[in-house]
Amino acid sequence: MGEIIQREDPARFLASRIARIYPPLLLVVGVFSIVMLCIGLPRSIDVIGLTLSPAGGRDYFLAVEWTLVYEMSYYTSLAGLALLGLRKLAVWFAGAWICLIIGPMLTTGVIRDSITPLASELPFQVANLPFLFGFMMPALARRGLLPPGLIFVAVPAALFAAYVIPGDERLRSAVPAILLVAAAIRSPKALPNTVIGRIGEKMGDASYMLYLSHASLLLVIGNLIPAEAPAFIVWITSIACAIILALALARADIEMHRRFKALIAVAPSRRLTAVALGFMASFVGVATFSEIHVRAERDARDRAAETVLVVPPINDPTVRAEVDSVDRFPDGTLVVRGYAIDLDDPDLGAHVAIVQRGQIVALDKTRRMRAALARSWSRPEIAGIRFGFVLLVPTSVDCKRGDLEVRVILDDGRVLAPHLAPSVRLCG
Repeated sequence: MGEIIQREDPARFLASRIARIYPPLLLVVGVFSIVMLCIGLPRSIDVIGLTLSPAGGRDYFLAVEWTLVYEMSYYTSLAGLALLGLRKLAVWFAGAWICLIIGPMLTTGVIRDSITPLASELPFQVANLPFLFGFMMPALARRGLLPPGLIFVAVPAALFAAYVIPGDERLRSAVPAILLVAAAIRSPKALPNTVIGRIGEKMGDASYMLYLSHASLLLVIGNLIPAEAPAFIVWITSIACAIILALALARADIEMHRRFKALIAVAPSRRLTAVALGFMASFVGVATFSEIHVRAERDARDRAAETVLVVPPINDPTVRAEVDSVDRFPDGTLVVRGYAIDLDDPDLGAHVAIVQRGQIVALDKTRRMRAALARSWSRPEIAGIRFGFVLLVPTSVDCKRGDLEVRVILDDGRVLAPHLAPSVRLCG
């Protein structure tokens, strides 16, 4: 990217990045939406998540899109810089961005590491470092700052950073990534006619599809393979299936890339500029909308957390609230499900908290539909309202320390204690 942004028209640069990232993403989402429907695990698709705009926590269908949020933000920033006529300063821009991340880490010791940040939070996250250092590599190489034989330092240093140095996981993974890329730039290139070279090329062509598909494939395999299957067999099966699927999908990926690249090469500059500006406006628009919405949700959550600890619960005949199931995951996490709704004001939002000895151990808003329940109450008009909840109580919470109390906090400030279904026990 450090080289391409200097020689390519900024609109063509961004159009090429859009064509490279989104079509394969949509293809894999489509494939796995069908697969999961066929195996009885239907999934909804979060449209905002598919935009790859920084929008806070989203339900990413493939479970890996969060890295593409960083990638597209990085590309959009570079294109914006170039469109402003400032690409000659791009290396300085990247250096300043690195200082923006590392400076607070050195002065305060705080490492910002959110995988789903808002737009205002994204520039400070440590996940940007591999992109930014990678961008600066060509400039460092031209200045002779990447010495030969770097591979002999990079590999042990990368292993040391990844497995010995304690601390933030993404910072520890950023260091090896940066060192290995720097070493690769200084190392002799593999001969394409060797077996290793040909295998490397094939896997390189399939790498994006492997990245996009592997997490969803593991989920599918985990649901299809017998629970009693030996772990080694599951491991080998997962790796083999992931590589085979990636190689198969890579053909479609390469063909799509070839066609889009040809179209972009002959497209008029004015049209490409319109596409680039339209994309940037949409990207920023989604990010702005999400910023406002998520911050409002965070404020509501904070108010609920404050309210539940100071306002005593009351009874209200208009409110229906119940914990109707409690289960445990194999790792011991407690899963508490139920519902809460004011039937006189069904659009009124609510949060649900689990409190132990005056401390909140779980808190979330009602965000699930309970259509069957609405119909059983002869209230079909509320079938589309999200009044169900699922709370996860971590394994660190010990019932011996005190009872777990469930509280419903309505957005108007009322606090209620929901009923427990006859078969439900929070502890025991």
